[in-house]
Amino acid sequence: MQSAKDPKGMPRALPAQALNHAAGYLMALGTMAALTRRAQEDGSWHVRVSLAQTRRWLRGLGRVPDGLAAPDPQREDVADLLEESESGFGLLSAVRHAAQLSATPARWALPAVPLGEHPPHW
Repeated sequence: MQSAKDPKGMPRALPAQALNHAAGYLMALGTMAALTRRAQEDGSWHVRVSLAQTRRWLRGLGRVPDGLAAPDPQREDVADLLEESESGFGLLSAVRHAAQLSATPARWALPAVPLGEHPPHW
């Protein structure tokens, strides 16, 4: 992918490593599909994901005109997508899980805590 440039033409860091993230999500999807096929049809299944082909696919999606010139979203723009909970570090603000499950709501059983908070045990 071409390097990102800010409106003044200077190099700019991307907000996420799209290529690595996309390849990881595709590998996870392929793994789930292979496990489903194994459960339904038996046998073994091979999953292969290529960074080069993932890049080609991403580039083929096109670009948003002046996409890098768009302002970064502010907290009030995404407030409806956030949830707050107590953690070992104080109040934690995080993006709410995308799934809405009635019988088993998505949640963390234990919040994030500093290292050494829980003693090791068997």
